[in-house]
Amino acid sequence: MSAVRLIVCEGQGRWAAALRASLGGDASLIAETRSLSQCEQALSAAPASVVAVEAAADNAQAVIAFFLRAARFPQARLAALVAAEFADAEPLLREAGALDVLSTVADAPRLAQLALRQKKLQPEEPQSLEEFIGQRLPWPAHASDPA
Repeated sequence: MSAVRLIVCEGQGRWAAALRASLGGDASLIAETRSLSQCEQALSAAPASVVAVEAAADNAQAVIAFFLRAARFPQARLAALVAAEFADAEPLLREAGALDVLSTVADAPRLAQLALRQKKLQPEEPQSLEEFIGQRLPWPAHASDPA
């Protein structure tokens, strides 16, 4: 099972910066993409991720089509990032599959919390026998990688 990511698809990087600040120590959770095709590739690599896509009047059809295609990843959670002048499209974006629609970077903590919950809900990746034993050794200095 692959790791959960917070995949942000936007042109400017404004949301990603606000999300990094909201996540603090878990900022490595963010994967930035600049196009829907890059976003879809990142989602394929981590299908249980939270995906936040910037939606505007000029790309609304493409975003809705992406949300509908993303239904093949049932563990993924989708969110739309919209400018205030496009906020009236919220019902349409939710109908297409957006769990949340955010219109200001002040809402970034809400999206960050969604990503952290999603990460917490996913099962841990299986450990090798060496990792399992190494974590249980009474002296951590001897739990290094065998090389």
